[in-house]
Amino acid sequence: MIVSLLALVLLSQAPAPVLQPLELRATDGTVVRAERGRLEVPERRANPETRTIELAFLRLRSLAEQPLAPVVFLAGGPGGAATPGADRPEAVQGWLPLLAHHDVLLLDQRGTGASRPNLEWRSDQPVPVDVLLDEGVALDFARTVAGRALAHFREQGVDLAGYTTVESADDLEALRVALGHEKFSLLGFSYGTHLALATMKRHGARLERVVLVGTEGLDQTYKLPSTYDRQLARLAALVARDPEVGGQVPDLTALLGRVLAQLEEEPLEVVLRDPATGADELYPVGPWGLRFLLRLDLGDGHDFPVFPRLLRSIEARDPRLLAWFVEKRLRGFAGTSAMAVVMDYASGASPERRERIAREQRTSLLGNTMNFPFPAVGEGFDLPDLGAEYRAPFASEVTALFLSGTLDCQTPPEQAEEQRARMPRATHLVVANAGHEDILPMPEAQAAIAAFLRGEDVSGRTLALPEPRFVPLTGARPTPSHPCLEGAR
Repeated sequence: MIVSLLALVLLSQAPAPVLQPLELRATDGTVVRAERGRLEVPERRANPETRTIELAFLRLRSLAEQPLAPVVFLAGGPGGAATPGADRPEAVQGWLPLLAHHDVLLLDQRGTGASRPNLEWRSDQPVPVDVLLDEGVALDFARTVAGRALAHFREQGVDLAGYTTVESADDLEALRVALGHEKFSLLGFSYGTHLALATMKRHGARLERVVLVGTEGLDQTYKLPSTYDRQLARLAALVARDPEVGGQVPDLTALLGRVLAQLEEEPLEVVLRDPATGADELYPVGPWGLRFLLRLDLGDGHDFPVFPRLLRSIEARDPRLLAWFVEKRLRGFAGTSAMAVVMDYASGASPERRERIAREQRTSLLGNTMNFPFPAVGEGFDLPDLGAEYRAPFASEVTALFLSGTLDCQTPPEQAEEQRARMPRATHLVVANAGHEDILPMPEAQAAIAAFLRGEDVSGRTLALPEPRFVPLTGARPTPSHPCLEGAR
């Protein structure tokens, strides 16, 4: 993608960042020099009269006398922030493997965290009680919340057209210029890989090395229903051979089908207490609601181990376990990030991918819940679309490391392979039994990332987690357990 002349001029004129020195300490006592920084960047570079906004970052200084290229961490979401809590000793400890050879920059992307403006917004409207019964009600409410958030920030003078992945990619280049580095390395997670790839496409010559954990390509923002169907099949096979649960749930997919049919006949009511009023509210959950709740955690190794017990409890008309999942997700309906709405809508999907999603959802057990509420949530609000050129495949000579989990249906290994095939200097490590959020905390994965970033060949490494164990179907304190069982006792 060609960077516009105006963008090049603005990038070359990046102002010096404001830095506040501080000293941090890891849990093992290691002292790490650091700075909190703020950098002014244009809100929308294509507009010569654009205002400036501020990016917040935390720079952790390397322990090496002559460090290699700095590593910028790009959080997921979109809407995730990198700096909150990053000064805690346990957080600093986690960066020590990289700090041995690199500065680490934790960037709050535009619209997030301590960057200004922050585009988080919370609705004062109550969530409809039938939001998990009727998909139309859920979509109408999501559009209402998004519409009010977008209108609120526009009234505050925010140019929403500036909150795209292209602008964020140019922010990274502006940060590099402002800090005076010849090159950056990037470490992206989930949506952060989408931003990393956009930066690779626009500013690849300025990147030393790139690590992508859970890859979302430039035409992979909208998910494929077939990916989630395959995940259900994988989990069903794992459940069937689980020594504790397999004999009682020989076919998880069949159990889900029975439960969905049962909820179609008679939704299951969940009772939740309103924290503001103390009154009990009834929330009926139908097939749409259960599909939505399951797809949110289908690739999360913290939650899917309780799915057999959850589905069996619903089949027995016991709402107590389901209540935990409902309460967990209702909070999400009441708030939004305008940055996330604009970013995902602008990245969008090609006509070919949209057609494939529409075709697959007709036969998928989970329908198209994996893309709810997109694209409808952004339609009619005059939001930007980055277009076909942005989403088009591209080749790159950047040296890269992809890491994917076999149990990650949000950013599955085949998405990384699609991009890796166009990158002759890329390595792909597939981590057995890892879900979407399991790779970054793994010490073995951290060691591989650190080795790769300092120039080592890691292609021969084998990474794996133990095969997941599922929560037994009976017992108040089973092993393994799950937080949803606490409220069921």
